[in-house]
Amino acid sequence: MRLAFKLAHESLHSHKARARFASLGIVISVFLVSLIFIISDSLKNNIDNQANTMQRNSILINGAADNNVLSLMTNVPDNTLSDEDAKSIRKALPDSSIIRNSFINGSLSFGSNHLSNITTVATSVVEPSLLKLKVSEGDWFGSDEVNKKWVILGYDLANRLIGSDVPQNQVVDIKGEKYTVVGVLQKTNQPLSVTGYNADNVAFISLQNGQALTGNKMLGQIIVNNVSDVSEGRRKASQILSQNHADPTDYSIDTSKNIAAKLVQLVNYTTIVACAFAAVILLISCVSIANTMMVGVVERRREIGIRKAVGASNRNIVGQFLAESLILSVRGAVVGLVLAYIVAEVTLIMLQAHLVFSWNALIFGFSIPIVIGIVAGAYPAHRAAKQDIITALNQLT
Repeated sequence: MRLAFKLAHESLHSHKARARFASLGIVISVFLVSLIFIISDSLKNNIDNQANTMQRNSILINGAADNNVLSLMTNVPDNTLSDEDAKSIRKALPDSSIIRNSFINGSLSFGSNHLSNITTVATSVVEPSLLKLKVSEGDWFGSDEVNKKWVILGYDLANRLIGSDVPQNQVVDIKGEKYTVVGVLQKTNQPLSVTGYNADNVAFISLQNGQALTGNKMLGQIIVNNVSDVSEGRRKASQILSQNHADPTDYSIDTSKNIAAKLVQLVNYTTIVACAFAAVILLISCVSIANTMMVGVVERRREIGIRKAVGASNRNIVGQFLAESLILSVRGAVVGLVLAYIVAEVTLIMLQAHLVFSWNALIFGFSIPIVIGIVAGAYPAHRAAKQDIITALNQLT
């Protein structure tokens, strides 16, 4: 076997250009498959971490335009809920705690720097840990400070708007009102958020300030925490909302656990579709390697005849050609995997998610090329081994 791989390596070395072109399909296909699995596994790890930090016994009630998980990922809910909804739910679930959020879409300015389409979350929370957030610099507003025009910025928003993640009482403009920056959040790296917004790119003000800013007391989200029986709590909340809202599209209700599961399911569906596309490229790669190996068999008939004449068995011939096919495949797999991790790192940085090691990428990235190498090399190797010695030696080349 060692001799077969040595001869295969020497043969490929003497036909470098052909070997590289034959491996190109494997490089592209392994790159795509590995990239899909790396990004998919990284995003699912991100979602799992987020779900683990959230309370499992939570109910999330969102305003209109949030009837599916894709909407939750791309748009914050509309403010179609009311304080009356929150009060009724609190009365029905007295042992739970209620968080009320409204969402303000608009621009933020700091000096000459102007950012549009920024979400400001007006929240009743006076302790950031209730939203599973931590302040890295400065502080959050307390219960006796909710009327002060203070704002806490997400990590990325602070760097984009102010150019620093360290607040120094800078004053920013939110919809024409001046707010003093009193804190910056720790980076969360949660692009697929269970709560419907990316905390790294939003601003937080008190609910009172938000209602005064917009002149609207409607809510976009009610989070019910510490629910002793989530199923029963969800039923009661749903009953209250159906009584308070004639239009059922005014709200959606779900648990944080279910939303996280839906996000993972969405990532899985996307992975399946992308892998189906990559499978087509893998098939093309298999045909390409088989074609290259067949050309090699035709061109090297005399070499095969000489090897047989000096005692090489059919098994030796088959071993050499299979080794060549495997080397082509594995080389392409290594290059494809390395490229996939490089591109995945850049992509996940843009998505603000952490890169994780993917066993799926490693297993599929190597096992599929090995299978392709064996399948693509089997028939050419068989043809090579069946060459007649006399006919092969009579070849002029």
